[in-house]
Amino acid sequence: MRIALVADLHLSDIENTPQEEALHWAIEELNHLQPDACAWLGDITACGAPDAAIRFRQKISRLSCPSVTVPGNSDLRTPATAPAVQRFFCNDPQGLKVGNVRLVGMDLSRDCILPDERARLAAIDGCDDLVLCSHQPAKYLDEDSLAFLRGWIKERVAKQRILLWASGHRHVYEKGDFEGVPTLSMRALDPDKCIGGSAQICIFDTEQGVDGLTELSYSRHMPAAWSDEERREFSGFLGITCYNKSKVERDMPFAIEQGVRHLEWRSIKEGEISLLEAWRRGGGKTFSLHLPSIGYNGEITHAPEFQSAAIDAVRAAADMVTVHPPQLPMEHMQSGSPIFEALADTMAEALLPVSRAGIDILVENNHTAPGTKRETLRLPYGCTPLDLIGWREALRARLGADSCHLRLDIGHARNNMPFSQEYPIGKWYGVIGKEARAYHLHQTIYSKKDKKMHNHHPIMGWHNSFVSFDGFLWAWHTGVLNHGPLILEIREGEGAPATWARLQRMLREGTCQ
Repeated sequence: MRIALVADLHLSDIENTPQEEALHWAIEELNHLQPDACAWLGDITACGAPDAAIRFRQKISRLSCPSVTVPGNSDLRTPATAPAVQRFFCNDPQGLKVGNVRLVGMDLSRDCILPDERARLAAIDGCDDLVLCSHQPAKYLDEDSLAFLRGWIKERVAKQRILLWASGHRHVYEKGDFEGVPTLSMRALDPDKCIGGSAQICIFDTEQGVDGLTELSYSRHMPAAWSDEERREFSGFLGITCYNKSKVERDMPFAIEQGVRHLEWRSIKEGEISLLEAWRRGGGKTFSLHLPSIGYNGEITHAPEFQSAAIDAVRAAADMVTVHPPQLPMEHMQSGSPIFEALADTMAEALLPVSRAGIDILVENNHTAPGTKRETLRLPYGCTPLDLIGWREALRARLGADSCHLRLDIGHARNNMPFSQEYPIGKWYGVIGKEARAYHLHQTIYSKKDKKMHNHHPIMGWHNSFVSFDGFLWAWHTGVLNHGPLILEIREGEGAPATWARLQRMLREGTCQ
């Protein structure tokens, strides 16, 4: 028997996303390969949206083989829909029998095995060989559930073979062992979250075992499949942010020497305009100034600094400026509220010289702080596509219909809990991709030291850490994203020049890292 294994799709409630493309690719590949059955290993949806779950079931009905589907933790994230979605993905009580093999779905979506699920597993009869399918692997289960599972496996192996335990959740491809049973952790099918390689399908041959696994990785729309002209275009849009500490001694000499075409500064100090002039003479194309944020704590704060930076942008003949919406609690940032209107008036007034100079004003997404709770009115403004569009429209109402556009920061969209559940990166592409004029790219990492996620780290490969760029590359290549400057906003480690050089090499060679 040949069993297809797929995990962690994270399908959104809109269709124009990398995840939708990955599902289409998987269905095409599976219909070509003609396996005997397919196991979908949880996290089918991004946050339990019923529309996404229904769309998934409708699309896999096109498969030429039967499927078993188990729920994952992301499928249960929305309390109002969790019971319905869980029932939607739960399996036949006895599992899916294909020939002399039975695929047994195990619901471990809550990091434990609930009493009803234990009773169901205990009641499975027959002498067929078993393939166990779950979302969470053993390492996420509580001790009581692990003890039950050890006992259950011990009883089973006395009378039948357990060929494999396949799981997802970790987004990393890895083989292992649990109580003598071979285990497989699947890389995500989600192009935005696959770590260590592109989106993946595996084919498990029950005769050959885990040593005979066949891996299929998503490759269409990736740079290796692009034409030379398409790679050159992407390469030409890559630029760097220069930070104050490294601007003069490292970043600007690099940009001038290497002919970096797109540049961003965070401030302009006395005497630095000459550096810009030298860069422009060498072929520099677009210069952007990132303006400081304004806030409110009973009165508007940082307005003079914002206004001064706006004047600097005009003085430096910038092509674009980047502004963030004020990151206040949503209870203060409802359109029409006194605080919202006063902040919009203040920002627009400061930006009036920028607008008159024909400089493009780009509104960029904020991100939440670690530990942000899902308390609607206290959640920070500027962290969803709706906020971004709302703030842009507030500025346009004051500065003119074509004065402001959008900039999308990919790392901010990823490191944005709890919004990143309802608005994963792929949904950002689908919602605002056609309206974005430029982008910030950087890697987000998880620190074991403080147990937090951190932005602005170097990009070591297309899918080396929390942000996989396969979804971005797909969206760029297919026109879901508007093409514009790709600014590498790297503050940590080696800085932006090294990442720029690495990505240029990867594009030339068509490699991942």
